[in-house]
Amino acid sequence: MRKYLVFAAVIICLSCESEGREPAGPPLPEPQTPELLASGFRFTEGPAWCEDGYLLFSDIYGNKIYKWNENDGVTTFVSPSENSNGIFYDGEKFWVCRHAARDIAILDKDGKITSLVNSYNGYKLNSPNDIAVSRQGTAYFTDSDYGVKPEDRELDFEGLFYVSDAGSSAILVDDSMLKPNGVALSPDQTKLYVCESSSNNIYVFDLSSDGIPENKRILYHLSGDGEVDGIACHQSGYLYIAFSAGGVVILSSEGEQVGQIAFQENDRIRNLCFGENDGNTLFVAASQSLYRVRLAY
Repeated sequence: MRKYLVFAAVIICLSCESEGREPAGPPLPEPQTPELLASGFRFTEGPAWCEDGYLLFSDIYGNKIYKWNENDGVTTFVSPSENSNGIFYDGEKFWVCRHAARDIAILDKDGKITSLVNSYNGYKLNSPNDIAVSRQGTAYFTDSDYGVKPEDRELDFEGLFYVSDAGSSAILVDDSMLKPNGVALSPDQTKLYVCESSSNNIYVFDLSSDGIPENKRILYHLSGDGEVDGIACHQSGYLYIAFSAGGVVILSSEGEQVGQIAFQENDRIRNLCFGENDGNTLFVAASQSLYRVRLAY
């Protein structure tokens, strides 16, 4: 598999509005041309960067977690992966959403994986989709129905949950969303962002001092040829939304669209994360492919 391939891509809408006004807040990083790091996968998802210099990402239908680094390219890290989806690295270990196991699992750097939570009030979860973990150790995850057969469901809703560091019981936050998907924390850990694929809404919750989500509201509604999926928050506070055929959409923390990164026409952008030493590199899972987009000020 080729390590990477640079191709021409269009970067559009980097100004705040058609008038060309600068967005409020910190400077907006400028995306460079995306690099194709690898391709030939079945359904890439859930990239997560480790400070040791590598990236893990899922191939849901391929039933594997892959590892990528600059020197070795792509190698298999976990197989089978129980159709893993979202992955998050908390500085010590990886948290993994697994469709087939219908659980949240803990994955160590040696590849050992252990189930953490797979039920709510005695009923099996649907198929955990994406996850974000705070510096306090609280894990927030979405549980949509993408990876479970209707006849196998035990919950009659799709939920947003959290798991505290003190225990492994899932605590329900919200049961009103349809197809809850990507989840991310603001840099200061005071906001939780959640994508809803059915409506293309991006929701924001305030986080209490105890990390409890509250005061849910719509931050932004995306329109156009796309479906919201994963979300990543840059250290500047700007939000990067995986928008399927619509590429990557960039929002300010105030809910204003300030940019967009376009990819090849057949790419479907699924999830993304920031990584590398300065946190200014965006890794993008695009169904059959994995990309890298470096940001510059």
